[in-house]
Amino acid sequence: MSTPEPDAQPSQQAEQPSKPRLQPLLQRATGVPGLFVAVYSAVGFSIYFSLGVVADRGLGLTPLIFLAAGLLFVVTTLSYVEGGAMIRERGGSSSFARHAFNELIAFIAGWAILIDYLIVAALAAISVPHYLEPISSDLSEAGWEIGIAGAVIVAACVLNMLNVTGRSRERPLAILALADIALQLAVVVVGVLAVFHPDRLTDQINLFTSPDFHDIVYASVVAMLAYAGIEAASDLAPDINVDPRDLKRIVSVGALAVPLVYAGMAAIALMAVPVVAGPHGPETALGHRYVEAPVLGVVSAYHPVWVSDAMRWLVVVIATPVLFWAVTTALLGVSRHIYTLAINRQIPSWLGKLNSRHATPQVAIAISGVIAIGLVLPTNVKLLAGLYAFGAMLAITIAQLSILRLRITQPDRPRPFRVPLDVEWRGAQLPLPALLAAVVSALAFISVLIYHDTARWVGLGWMTFGLLFYVVYRKGFEGTTLTKRVSVTEKALTKQVPEVAFRNILVPVFGSKLDDDIVSTAGRLAAAEQEEAESGEEETRLDLVYVIEVPLTLPLDAELPGDIEASAQRALRRASDVAEEYEDVNVNAEVVRARGIGAGIVESARRNGSEAIVIGGEPPTKIKGGAKLGGIGGAKPAEIGAATEYVLKKAPCRVLLTAPPETGSESAPAPAAAPAGAD
Repeated sequence: MSTPEPDAQPSQQAEQPSKPRLQPLLQRATGVPGLFVAVYSAVGFSIYFSLGVVADRGLGLTPLIFLAAGLLFVVTTLSYVEGGAMIRERGGSSSFARHAFNELIAFIAGWAILIDYLIVAALAAISVPHYLEPISSDLSEAGWEIGIAGAVIVAACVLNMLNVTGRSRERPLAILALADIALQLAVVVVGVLAVFHPDRLTDQINLFTSPDFHDIVYASVVAMLAYAGIEAASDLAPDINVDPRDLKRIVSVGALAVPLVYAGMAAIALMAVPVVAGPHGPETALGHRYVEAPVLGVVSAYHPVWVSDAMRWLVVVIATPVLFWAVTTALLGVSRHIYTLAINRQIPSWLGKLNSRHATPQVAIAISGVIAIGLVLPTNVKLLAGLYAFGAMLAITIAQLSILRLRITQPDRPRPFRVPLDVEWRGAQLPLPALLAAVVSALAFISVLIYHDTARWVGLGWMTFGLLFYVVYRKGFEGTTLTKRVSVTEKALTKQVPEVAFRNILVPVFGSKLDDDIVSTAGRLAAAEQEEAESGEEETRLDLVYVIEVPLTLPLDAELPGDIEASAQRALRRASDVAEEYEDVNVNAEVVRARGIGAGIVESARRNGSEAIVIGGEPPTKIKGGAKLGGIGGAKPAEIGAATEYVLKKAPCRVLLTAPPETGSESAPAPAAAPAGAD
């Protein structure tokens, strides 16, 4: 149907400010302090459980292994910051791949990193009861261990569902992050004074024999667990609101400081709990007795005893809440990731459904919590660390390749931050650090497939299941290709009904006996809105519109029989009299010519900036079975049949469909909100 062209000059309307229907979900501005807290809380906690699993295989080379992994962490951080600052979408490596490649590659990255979020949550939760051991040694027993870890995960899920994670809590989180940094530095400083024996680092080292090449590679890949929060930190991209210069400083300081602190702690750890000869070769208690709480094991070896006791309690007081917050952050990260996959139609929308009150992906959070508890049950941190390496190396490789491809395909796209040290290749400026990191991470992923038996089969099984699920969903349910991007808005994933503003209401009138009821309904809504309005706000307005349908055989401005115009004016006068009974409501009336009644109503709503349309529905029938059994519904009057149907489909705003009284009844109609059109 052609776009209607009114023959009368539209009445003068005050320009209406655009009101947000639904505030962006899961979004808040993050400044320099908030960014520091969020990034550090996402990365700085993992030393509390990664130190033991790396030392188990890295032995005396553990500090150097942390430094080597730290170099990959540094260049990976640079790439993630360039991609996040450029794209400003949640999803990390998955988001980068979406823009650089296609939806299939994006899903592979996203699915790989999902299991890593859950593993981090499980590892942090398992560590909590072991770090509480100074309170009671029973807490680290199997029953208590699973119970406490499960309780931590449940509590983290509840906090995330209630959307209290980080909202208006930057100050206490900043204090916790600073306390965490202070504790890690204290471990190093006190360790230098209490157990400084550099010779212990090399006592049992026989390069490529103890540890052998296999162990070095294994430990180096697992050491990336120490930087487990990089994907979670990248999810902050839409929230970052800092100057590019500040961003560069944060990246420079954070990317370099974290690996140095970790390497320093590893060195002190192997001085306090050294590598010794065991029945099956060199070993350290960090990889066995203290593997679930290595930092506690380190400070337990300090002397004199009062120093050890003081440090143990300091670790309990700080490490426990840090680990709890790590669980919360990991589960928030996986729920956001599931939400992002749902938004992009890579998984069913119900998995990313948002809570109507708190705007949080409650289904994703609940499912994540259940899976995390399942991962806790074996209480095997070494197994979980190996599984983590599979997803992390795959996701990081895809992230690096995505940044490189975007430099080729979108060279002119604004980049608030760029990875330095470009090299030219076929006219494109490729960052050398990203090139090297892509090669190293790809080789690391291959090493996982070769050396990590459990990670290989579990990881490949996880990816196979995910890809089969993706293919079936995209082909069978979405009916689209595997590579095409199909996305929905945030509002599609929430049951939350956008707040309807009734300050500017359009009311079509038709000269029928239902006009009075419809106008009265709109008047009551407008008056109620005016009563709730704050002083100084603009008054509510009713726009009464009568649409004259002009046949296609005539021009829109053709002269029509006088009785048509007269009927329109009578209908508008009657409707105006009814509307003006409601005080403080401005009433405007106009006649509009259009090719169709519904099209004329929709065009008037667009032109007037209407926030709601109140229109009549068909009168209900008392006869069950509708028109087939003699009830109303066989022949629809044009003014409340086809026109209403058109408006419901095409309206640019909310539509309130009023139900007329039953035949013979004189009761007023009841409004029923019907979301229509593009809100």
